[in-house]
Amino acid sequence: MGRGYYTRLVRSAWDWRNGQLTRRWTFDSSSSTEGNNKYAGQGNHQMSVGDVDEDGKDEICNGASAIDDNGMGLYANGKGHGDALHMTDIDPDRPGQEVWQCFEDPKSYGNYGLGLHDAKTGQPIWGIPTTGDVARAMAADIDPRHKGLEVWGSSGGLYNAKGLQISANRPSFNFGIWWDGDLSRELLDGTVLDKWDYTKNASTRLVTFYQRASISGNNGSKKNAGLVADLLGDWREEVIYRSSDNSKLILFTTVIPTSTRMYTLMHDPQYRVSVAWQNSAYNQPPHPGFYLGTDMSKPPQPNIYLV
Repeated sequence: MGRGYYTRLVRSAWDWRNGQLTRRWTFDSSSSTEGNNKYAGQGNHQMSVGDVDEDGKDEICNGASAIDDNGMGLYANGKGHGDALHMTDIDPDRPGQEVWQCFEDPKSYGNYGLGLHDAKTGQPIWGIPTTGDVARAMAADIDPRHKGLEVWGSSGGLYNAKGLQISANRPSFNFGIWWDGDLSRELLDGTVLDKWDYTKNASTRLVTFYQRASISGNNGSKKNAGLVADLLGDWREEVIYRSSDNSKLILFTTVIPTSTRMYTLMHDPQYRVSVAWQNSAYNQPPHPGFYLGTDMSKPPQPNIYLV
C-alpha cells in the first residue's frame, strides 16, 4: 500500500500469515535514511509491481522511481509525477522490462513529457519532446510490422519500441484488452472496443458494449471499466462494467475463436498482481512480465500455484 504523488512518498509492505497482518517494512521519502529525500514527488497516480531486477522478488515501480523488495530505494530518476505508466517487456530486443509513461511538469521532465526508461535502473532510453502536462500514455502491440509494443500518448503520434514514429495518427489512450484471436491487443475506451487498423492508421469498432446492456464507466472523463482481467476460459481478457443504475456488475467475454494456445494470463505472477493494483488511483491496464505480441517467443512456463 502507499501514498504520495507530488511531495512525500510512502510505501508499506505487509505479510498475511495465520490470519494476522504484520508490517514487513515502510519506505518514507521524509525519513532520515540517506537518499530517501530524492524520492519525494517521484510517484504516479498509480503503481506497478514486478521483478525488475530478476532476483525472484517483486519491486514497486512508482513511475519515476522504484522501491526494492527489501524496502530500500532502487532508483529515482528525477522526472517527477505522471498520470499513466506501463511496465512490461516493451522492447524484446533489450534485456529486462521497460516503463513507458507520461509526465506532468516540464520543470522536472525537461524536454521529454513522454518517455521510455529501463525498469531496473530508471535510465531513460528515449523520449518524445512535448510541452506542458502530458496527461495520458498507452502501450500495446497494435502493429505487427514492428517488433515489440507500440507506444503513444496524448501528445505526438504513434511510435514503435525503438522510438520511431510510425503514424502521425494515434488511437485512443485509455485501456488495452486482448479480445480477438490474434496476439495484437485491442483498445478499450469508455464503453466501446476498437482495433487499430495499421494499414489505414485508423481505429475500427469491434464492440459497442453500451448497446448490449445499460452500463456506465467510472472515474469521470476517463470512463474506465470496473475491471479488465483474464477471468474466464483461455488467455483472452474479460471486461466488467457497472450497470447504469448501480444495481449489478455486467461481465462481457469474447466469443471469437483463437488458434493461439498459452497459459492463462492469471498464471503469470506480474499480471496477477497487476489485476490487484488496477483500481489504485488512475486505472491502468494489466501487463504480464513477459513480451506478449504478434512475434513473441513461447512464454515461460509459469512457476506459480494456487492455494
